[in-house]
Amino acid sequence: MKIDIDTIDQIMNSMTFPVIIIDLDKKISIINIAGENFLKSSSKMILGKPIESFLPFSSPLMDLISKCKSEELGFNEYGLDLSNPMIGERIDIDVQVTRLNDEKIMIIFIDNSFERNFLFRGQSNTEGKTLSYFGSMLAHEVKNPLAGIRGAAQLIEKQYPQLNNKLTSLICNEVDRIKRLIENIETFDTPHSFDLKPLNIHSILRHTSDVVKNSQEIKLEINEYFDPSIPNILGNKDQLIQLFLNLMTNSCDAITEENKNNKSKIARIDLFTSFQHNKIFKNRPSGEKINLPIEIRVSDNGSGISDSYQKNIFEPFVSSKKSPKSGLGLAMVKKIIDDHNGTINFATSPEGTTFSINLSAESF
Repeated sequence: MKIDIDTIDQIMNSMTFPVIIIDLDKKISIINIAGENFLKSSSKMILGKPIESFLPFSSPLMDLISKCKSEELGFNEYGLDLSNPMIGERIDIDVQVTRLNDEKIMIIFIDNSFERNFLFRGQSNTEGKTLSYFGSMLAHEVKNPLAGIRGAAQLIEKQYPQLNNKLTSLICNEVDRIKRLIENIETFDTPHSFDLKPLNIHSILRHTSDVVKNSQEIKLEINEYFDPSIPNILGNKDQLIQLFLNLMTNSCDAITEENKNNKSKIARIDLFTSFQHNKIFKNRPSGEKINLPIEIRVSDNGSGISDSYQKNIFEPFVSSKKSPKSGLGLAMVKKIIDDHNGTINFATSPEGTTFSINLSAESF
């Protein structure tokens, strides 16, 4: 099935972030309106010209494009400085370069001014307000790009029906889930009452595993050690997917760090589920005791959590990662666990980390 050029233009121009498509000679063949604004020029002045004429001298983006062309893979680069006299000051731009087919390469630019504005704004407010600001700004800055990503996935699915549409469906489903999460994140720092429903925890874990496997650059082995007889848990599907996605992503980061020192080590995440017959209770503020018989463990063979971070690991903006983009993942995990009236604990060593979660069951 071939899509007409007008349809492609409509989808491209619906995206609020810059998208540029170049040919294998690195000349710009398609650009959306956001891309024109980004390069501060009209499409008439842009199309047909080499992409490098709009970039700083010796820009690392050119190396990314060359790798994408030669290896036929997609690459991401974070925090690029794309400042030049033509487009002005463009610092901290995230770039994704993707091979579309035998003739085209797509470049997506994401501006991180949101992150800088958030940090600046947070400095002048009390800690209690910081996450509310984060939620408001995240909702404002991310919803439109998500719509663009979803549109791009749908375009790829229609234009290349011979490809595995399972991946594009996964993209669309994840975009929809993230959008729902963002709509709730403004209440991050306040108690929240979810509509808890009976859920198959194994389906949630398998869905999350699919997302992680298709989003990580490392070779990853995920093993399942599931108890098939456990009952459904009581939970919120979107929130629980986010919880386990954060834990598994943290594991991948720890494994990546460990693999810098040991190239031969196989990256591994083990997922366990079990029914705990001994009573595990948590007291609600009302004094009511809740039984939490379903245990889920997420184990990795990464580098472990250093002693200096273990005490405050679930607090916002506390992270052992060097990247300034870290620090909310485990805080979000703890918030979701608390909203489910569950518990979370961890054990760590230089051989890896295990997070243990206990949740209530449908009939308990």
